[in-house]
Amino acid sequence: MILPLAVLALGIWEQQRVPANQAENIAAREELGPLLADFEAKTRAATADRRIASDTEIRMDGRVYVGEASVGLLRDELERLDRAIFVEDIRGRLPPVVIVCAALVLAISVLMLLGSTALGWAGRQSRDALERGFSFVRRALPPLLGVQVVATALGVVAAVAFEAAPLAELENPGTRDMKLMLIAVVVMGFSLWTAGKAVFNLRHTLALFEPDPLEIDGRNVSRADAPGLWQWVDGLAQRLGALRPDQIVVGLTGGFFVTSGPKLLPDGQRFEGRTLYLPLPYLPLLRQDETEAIIGHELGHFTGGDTEYSLRFLPIYAGVNRSLAAMVLAGRGADGSDGLITRPAVELGVFVMERFDRAVMHWSRVREFAADEAGARITSPEAQARALLRTDAVERCIAETLGAAFQKPETAPPDLIAATVEQARTHGLDDPSGIEEQQPHPTDTHPPRHQRLAALGVTPGPALLAEVTTPPAEDAMARISALFAAPEQLFRDLTADFTGGARETHRAHRESLETAAGAVATEAVEVRDSTKAGGWALLVGGLIFAAMAIGIKIEESQLPSDIRSLTLIAAGIALVFLVIAVALLIRGEKPFVTLHPDRIVLDGVDRPLLWREIEQVGYQVAGGANSNGLRFSVFLNPDAPLPGRGKGARRAKINRKKHGIEIASRRLRNKMTAQAFADLIEQYRMADHARRLLAQQDAA
Repeated sequence: MILPLAVLALGIWEQQRVPANQAENIAAREELGPLLADFEAKTRAATADRRIASDTEIRMDGRVYVGEASVGLLRDELERLDRAIFVEDIRGRLPPVVIVCAALVLAISVLMLLGSTALGWAGRQSRDALERGFSFVRRALPPLLGVQVVATALGVVAAVAFEAAPLAELENPGTRDMKLMLIAVVVMGFSLWTAGKAVFNLRHTLALFEPDPLEIDGRNVSRADAPGLWQWVDGLAQRLGALRPDQIVVGLTGGFFVTSGPKLLPDGQRFEGRTLYLPLPYLPLLRQDETEAIIGHELGHFTGGDTEYSLRFLPIYAGVNRSLAAMVLAGRGADGSDGLITRPAVELGVFVMERFDRAVMHWSRVREFAADEAGARITSPEAQARALLRTDAVERCIAETLGAAFQKPETAPPDLIAATVEQARTHGLDDPSGIEEQQPHPTDTHPPRHQRLAALGVTPGPALLAEVTTPPAEDAMARISALFAAPEQLFRDLTADFTGGARETHRAHRESLETAAGAVATEAVEVRDSTKAGGWALLVGGLIFAAMAIGIKIEESQLPSDIRSLTLIAAGIALVFLVIAVALLIRGEKPFVTLHPDRIVLDGVDRPLLWREIEQVGYQVAGGANSNGLRFSVFLNPDAPLPGRGKGARRAKINRKKHGIEIASRRLRNKMTAQAFADLIEQYRMADHARRLLAQQDAA
């Protein structure tokens, strides 16, 4: 709201300035015209009489002009006034553009602020209203944001053009005027470019967003693969009155969930339809009624059009977010900051999404409470409560078993499901009373567990907690195995998929470490800087002052005494300049830093610094990231000894308070920019870190 209001106020102020300026120009033009005609007549008469037209006198800048000279001045001024009147006429058309654009941006902002607030409130009252509101926002928000950006850009361009137009009146603009004109052109060009890029990024956002397939680590089990499981799930769906899933996918990781969107398995299989995912390590650790309560909860999302709602809602929700992301990217500057032109649209989009986020959260929680009620309906509230608590109680032993197998896949047991059961029997389950975590779910946000327990009317007392933490039954694996046609093979295949993925991850990680470790040279690399440029500049300056001193001395007899006294001052300055210049020229090029694979040598520091001793680095650049002058700071780990300054070194600064060193370079050599230097330092640091990780892996 602030930017359009500011531009609107600027437009009104500019509108008020136009009549006064134009009236002043016209009045001056009307006064100057007769005067010019009078001077021309007098000049012609004086010329005919061969005399000076003294009655055509004009005084300007301490000089007196008469005759043709004064007529020429009046003609130049008349031409300037004609240009000023023309330019002012053009300027008079710009403030209405500023006012209309700012008013349009302001009107859109107010409309969307009020409209999104109303739609968000309606969305909390009705899920259908939420869907309709999102559908409207998906269609309306991108073009409205585009209009906002374009109108803001046009308003800014018109306002800048209004202020820069008087420079066009100048016949011979000076250097300062040319700089101002250049700045104005750059601002107007950047505004139009930003607006164009924003509209370009928004051109596809009106189409319905197609979500990417949900990647699931698991295996799709058919009815032939898992007859007992399918019979069990079909019975639960029938008791619940829910739609049956089209696919059941089992895996080792994640939590229970259902989805109706597109799916993608690790083997490349893609499919649509209603899908139930079951994490097998949970099944033997849960009692049968607890598992039924969880599956009933998930199947509850297949009732009342719940997943169909997700299918319609999620693309719209993602599309709105994509529209906003496009606006952010369009106006993002090189330094990562939001642009002035797109800022009102971005802020408006954020506000709109925040209004709908509340409605989304409301219905997400309503859906989860309803799904809990469905799970409790086919089992019992107590079973549903135990399921919520027991999933938290078994989380640690599942994570530890899978985590150990991921870290060392070559020593992992062949059946991680059985290994999880053994882990639970050996080390027991956690007390879930102090755990408050949400069950993993790919699309929905879950209410806190204590709210879900309260909705079920169950208070987790000591008896319930003791029941929840009991080890799995002796027949737990047998009960789960009965669900599948070939359970041992399936469990081993899932374990092989998991450990194979872990080995592939480790291989890719080691390759990246080896690549990083080998990215730097084994021999020393010097980054040199030079003081020659400064030396030559001081040498020229010293010679100039020396020439001044000599000139004053030669003409000493003809100069005032106060001028003669400058001889010693000029000679002193010349001497200082020349001494420093000679020192800088003799120094010439010198290593600024020397890079080794395991250490860095800083000019002016009495010992090399190991890369592992460095906690962080900092750069203060002079003249921009692409310049070649900078101040380089190195901050050491607290346990690393702080070095001292080298003998005869004057550039290194030891900062004991910050436990660091700072050195400066006026000019890096060999086309080395400050940004390139920073990239090189980071490359060496990453290479050293990679080598140490590789050494740890080899030792392990």
